[in-house]
Amino acid sequence: MHPVSERIRDARERSGLSQAELARAASMHPSYVSHLERGVRGPGDSALERLARALGVTTTYLEQGERSPAYLASEASVVRARQLLRAGRATDAVAELATVEHESLDVDQSARVLLAHAEALDVAGDLEASAEVLADTTRRLTAGHRPRQAAYAATRLVMTLTELGDLHGAVRAGELSLSALGAGAAGTDEVFRLEATLVWAYVARGDVTYARVRGTDLLARALVHGSARAVWSVHWNLAFVDDALGDADDALGHLRAALAIAGGDEAERDVPRLRLDLAHLLLAATPARPREALTELDAAATALEVGESQVELARAATIRSRALLLLGQNRAALTHAARAAEMLTVGDRRDAAAAHEALGDALLASGERSAAVKAYLQVADGLDLVPAGRPAAVAWRRLGDRLRAAGGDRATVAEAYRRALDAAGVGTARP
Repeated sequence: MHPVSERIRDARERSGLSQAELARAASMHPSYVSHLERGVRGPGDSALERLARALGVTTTYLEQGERSPAYLASEASVVRARQLLRAGRATDAVAELATVEHESLDVDQSARVLLAHAEALDVAGDLEASAEVLADTTRRLTAGHRPRQAAYAATRLVMTLTELGDLHGAVRAGELSLSALGAGAAGTDEVFRLEATLVWAYVARGDVTYARVRGTDLLARALVHGSARAVWSVHWNLAFVDDALGDADDALGHLRAALAIAGGDEAERDVPRLRLDLAHLLLAATPARPREALTELDAAATALEVGESQVELARAATIRSRALLLLGQNRAALTHAARAAEMLTVGDRRDAAAAHEALGDALLASGERSAAVKAYLQVADGLDLVPAGRPAAVAWRRLGDRLRAAGGDRATVAEAYRRALDAAGVGTARP
């Protein structure tokens, strides 16, 4: 078979189109498409252009495939960007990927470059730009009839918008993507995970009761129609629902179920992230279980170092600092908290609030009250990104308690308590 014939067939199959559907989209007779795919006939320039448009690829790709100069140049940029990220040069990685010309790439390679670009922007702390790239990627993949890949990109978009604090945007993006994907990807792991991530976005937005109802229904569907990965993904996100409702034991149950189903394979990138969430909830439980939390952190440590995500490494250091502080190891706790805060100096991240709170706690336990107050004041900047609701109210009240214990001025302490009341929807009758 001629390479062009193979690429037409492969692109059609990746798009999920039948020969008849491709013929209709390209304004061709089905028998002509069949002849093209079998190499009986070769397409002219006009036919090649129509096929490329219908398949979401370029004529250059159909003619040259992965040997085209544009494809080879884009792949080299992705490789260089990965190397730059590993070297801690996220800004240079962003610049490298921004030079790629997408017009000459097929939808799959274009999406590969765009996803790498979004990751580099995320690491560089530019979440708004990362969200814009992910939105573009989702649109391209949806238009290119790649429903599963589009669901994956949409999941990352919802996660990024939630991290950014644009919770209405996160919910809207998730719902629109589910609607656009339709039945083409229903029942796939990618769609189950998108729905589970959307449940998390609803929790972050404060729609906890609705999130629980939707999440429970999603789990029931996943148990019948989903794979093991789909089931543990839903369990994972239901843990956030229960945590937001204050049901620590149920939240721990969901995370333990997710980890058991996932099988504890640390090479699977989500497993160490699951362990981070489990360690966090073990410290939030009553009574707190710091030694169990440290065990989970140790199990995830190597995979997190290999993954080299500064956000995840900082989160692990924050949780480790809290666990060590509960065990009375104040200086070690201070070292890990300072490391976490240092890693999150770029960009606006809610994780930074947790890191500075842990740093303030360690400083206060070490007798450095003035430094602790400074650390706690930096927490407020991160809490501004948290939407009103129970989690925000708890965080603001906790900040007020800490500022008070560290000797912060009365006005600052009072302001933290006022923000807690506002987040809870109570408000204050006077200044």
